Amino acid sequence: MRQRIPLNFDWWFTPDFSSDYIGQTQPQNSELIAIPHTMKELPYHYFDEETYQYIGTYTKTILITEEMLNQRLFIRFEAVMNVAKIYWNKELLMIHEGGYTPFQVDITNQAKEGDNLLQVIVDSTEIKEIPPFGNLVDYLAFSGIYREVTLLVYPKTYIQTLQVSYEEGSYLLLDEMILQFRLGLENPSKADFDVLIRIYDGEREVLNHRFDEVIQEENYYNLLVTKIERWSVDAPKLYTLEVCILNQEEVWDTQRTTIGFRTASFTTEGFLLNNQPLKLIGLNRHQSYPYVGYAMPKSMQELDADLLKQYGCNIVRTSHYMQSEHFLRRCDEIGLLVLEEIPGWQYIGDEHFKELTYQNIEAMIQAHFNHPSIVTWGVRINESIDDHDFYQKTNELARELDPTRQTCGIRNQKKSELLEDIYTYNDFYHNGYNQGLEAPDKVTKGYVPYLVTEHNGHMFPTKKFDTEERRVDHALRHLNVLDSAFSYKRVSGAIGWCMADYNTHIQFGSNDRICYHGVMDMFRIPKYASYAYQSQTNQEPMIYVASNMMSGDHSEFKLPEVVVFTNCDSVKLYKNDSFVGEYYPEESLYPNLPHPPIFIDDLIGNLLVEQGIFPQKQAKTITRLLNSFKQNGFNMPLKDKIPFGLMMARKKLTYPQIFQLFEEHIALQSNAPVIWKLEGYIDEELVVSTSRGHTKNLWLSATSNTDVLYHDETYDVARIVVELKDEYGSESTYSNLAFRVSTSKHLEVIGPSNLSLIGGSVGVYVKTTGLDGEATLTIQSDLYPDIMISFNVIKEKGLK
Repeated sequence: MRQRIPLNFDWWFTPDFSSDYIGQTQPQNSELIAIPHTMKELPYHYFDEETYQYIGTYTKTILITEEMLNQRLFIRFEAVMNVAKIYWNKELLMIHEGGYTPFQVDITNQAKEGDNLLQVIVDSTEIKEIPPFGNLVDYLAFSGIYREVTLLVYPKTYIQTLQVSYEEGSYLLLDEMILQFRLGLENPSKADFDVLIRIYDGEREVLNHRFDEVIQEENYYNLLVTKIERWSVDAPKLYTLEVCILNQEEVWDTQRTTIGFRTASFTTEGFLLNNQPLKLIGLNRHQSYPYVGYAMPKSMQELDADLLKQYGCNIVRTSHYMQSEHFLRRCDEIGLLVLEEIPGWQYIGDEHFKELTYQNIEAMIQAHFNHPSIVTWGVRINESIDDHDFYQKTNELARELDPTRQTCGIRNQKKSELLEDIYTYNDFYHNGYNQGLEAPDKVTKGYVPYLVTEHNGHMFPTKKFDTEERRVDHALRHLNVLDSAFSYKRVSGAIGWCMADYNTHIQFGSNDRICYHGVMDMFRIPKYASYAYQSQTNQEPMIYVASNMMSGDHSEFKLPEVVVFTNCDSVKLYKNDSFVGEYYPEESLYPNLPHPPIFIDDLIGNLLVEQGIFPQKQAKTITRLLNSFKQNGFNMPLKDKIPFGLMMARKKLTYPQIFQLFEEHIALQSNAPVIWKLEGYIDEELVVSTSRGHTKNLWLSATSNTDVLYHDETYDVARIVVELKDEYGSESTYSNLAFRVSTSKHLEVIGPSNLSLIGGSVGVYVKTTGLDGEATLTIQSDLYPDIMISFNVIKEKGLK
C-alpha cells in the first residue's frame, strides 16, 4: 500500500552554497528550519529585493526502512523558487527550473536502508529564460522551498494517473451524469488486475463497481452515476472517488480524489455553470504575504479562499502562476471558481523559455485536473504579444492534456489573434468618469466568448489610510466596472485587480516596494472596495457605511454624500435617535448591479420638521437651501439665493439662526455628540443595523482567524487582526498606535514583534513551534489594557 510521509521538519538551511557542503549532514552556519521556508525574511516595505536573490543550501536526513526498499520511492516538492538541484547521498539526481510547479524525484535505485542525505541547492535569482522572468515583472517571486515536501512510497505497480471528467446526455436526468476517468498505471506487469471503483458521499458509499478487463498502461472507463447532487458555487457538493487495483482480491494500490459533478462553459451568451447563466465576479490573487513572501502553510492558503468568497467573489484568477493545492482544494469546498494560468508577465523568451512553458502547462494540468473549481486553463504569458506558433502549441498541448476545459490567454491588446477558446482581456478603459468597460466588439475581432480578467488596479492605487474621498472613489470604480459587465450579456464577467496589496519591484508601486492595488491590504484587511464587492451577494444581510460621517475630515466642514454599500432594499437614517429619512439603492446610476450602492446626500431630512422650530413648509425649504449651500457654498444657484434673502428680509430667518443651522446640520458641531444609526430593511423587515458617531471611547481589539492550531504535516499559522476601534465598532483609520507582541513558547511571531497600526489596523502572524497544549499571545501598548489570546495547539502523534 502506498504511503505519504511529510518531510517538512528538521531541515538545516545554510544561506550560501559551497561544493564542500555536499555530503555534510549539517553544513557550517546552518540553522534548523521547517518547510514552508523563505531564504530571507523581509521588512513590510522599503527593502532591496536583491537581498533574497542568492543560492542557499537545504539539508535533511531521511530514514529509509528495509520494507521501503522493496517499493518505488519518490521525493515530491510542491514548489521551490527558482532553480532546485536535488542531491541524494551526494549524487545529483535532478535540476528543476521554475518556481511554481510541483515535481518529484525518483530515488528508488539510490535509496539505502538507514539514514539517507537529501540536499537541495536553491538558486532564487531571477534568471532571464525561466518564466516569469526576462523583463520587468510587477511582482516579486521571493525564495526558498516555500511549499511542502513529501516522501512517496508506492508499490511496484501503482496508479500514476487518475483524471476524472463528466459528461451529460440528452437521455440523462438532471441528477445523472457519465463519469469518465483515465487510469494510468506504472509497471502494470502481466498480473491479472481488476479495477474497483467506489464513490462516497461523506462516509456513505453511493457507488461500487468493478471492471475486470485487462489493464494496460493507459485505461479509460465510463460509468453512469445516478442520484447525484451537482457542484455549484452556492452548493459545492463534493464526493470522494476511490480507485483500487486488485490482483486475486489483494489490493495492490489505492488512490482517492475529490470530485464534483458539474459542467462549465464560456459562450458568446456568457458563462454557464450546469447550463445555467452565471455572471462572474472575481478578483486576481497573488500568493504573497508580508515578511515571508510565498512561504505560508495550508491554513493561510485556505483563509485567502474564504476571504474571497466572504467578500462576494464567485471566481478567482491565480495571477500570474499556478498556486497551492491547499488553496485550490478550499475553492472546491466553498464553491469558488478558478481561472488557473501558467507563470509569465509580458515577456516571451527563447526556445528554452518556451520549452519550460510547455512543461509548466503539463505540470499544471496534470497536478490540478480533478479540481471541479477550475473552469479554464490560462495558456498564454500574461499580457504578451501575439506569437502564432508558440501559442498554437500551448493550446494544442492543453487540449490534448484536458479536452474537457476551455483554454484562455490573458492579453491587454485589442483585436489580438485568438487561438484560445475564450478572449480574456485586461480592460483598463475606466477612469472614474466614463463607462466601466469598453464594448466587447471594439476589443475582439469576432463574436467570441469574452471575459475581463483585470480592471482598475494601477489606474487608481488606494491605500487603506488614504483620504475618505479616495477610498470611496476606489470602491465606486470597481462597482462601475461590475455594472458595465452586467450590462453585456456576452461578457462572462469581470475579475478585478486585485485581492490584496503586494510587494513588487522598485520600478512599480509607490517606491516602498508595495503596489497598493488591492481591495484589501497585504494582511488581507479590507478597504472600502471589499465591502462594495460583498454588497453584491445575498449571503447574509450587510450594510457598510463608507464614511466616518465627520465633517471635519472634509474641506470647509462639508461632509459629502455618504455612500452605503448594502444588499438591503432600503436604509433608514437616524441622528441621535431622530428619524432623518429612508434612502434607496441608486438604480439610475447602477441599473445593472444586483445591489446598487445608496447615496445619502441629505443628512437633514425630516429633522427640522420634527423639531417644530419652523412651520413645516418653511422647514422643508430651509432643508433644501442648507443642502444647496453644502453642495455649492456661496455659489448657490439664484433660485436658492432668492428664498434665503426673502426669509431674512421678512425676519423669518435670522443670522444667528443661519449660523446655528450651519453648525448643527452642515458642520455637525452641536454641543451634544452626534450619533448616526443606519438600519437596513429587506421586505420592510429590519435585518441589520450599524452606527457612526463622535468617538469618545476607543479600545484596542485583536481577532484571530482561529483558536485551534494543528502542528502536524507542517507548522500552522494564525492571523490576528489588531485594530483600534470606537464604541460603534468603526475603525480608527488614522491611528498608527505602537504595540508589542509576545507569545508563550508554543508560538513564534512571524516578522517583527514591535509593530504599529497601519491605517488603524494591522495583521500579526504567529506559527507553531512544535509544543502542544494551551498557547497564548499577548498584545501590549502604552495606552490600552493588555490583550491575551489563547490557542489550543494540537500536535500529531509521532511528531518530535
